[in-house]
Amino acid sequence: MFGFSPGKIAVLAIILIVVLYGAKIITRKIKANDSDSDSDDENHVDTVYDSETDSYVVNPKDELSDKE
Repeated sequence: MFGFSPGKIAVLAIILIVVLYGAKIITRKIKANDSDSDSDDENHVDTVYDSETDSYVVNPKDELSDKE
């Protein structure tokens, strides 16, 4: 009743391949959408955790100098 015939194994392999490639395509689309939305953000500022104040502050290398 639950034997493994070559036909059942082939169908299982095809289903597995379809699921894996489908996940791969969906992941690529999600990554492409994320990178597009990040490039539109011109006001992005990196922050670092400051343990003295127990908060996040602007990354020192990203701060604007007085010359700019």
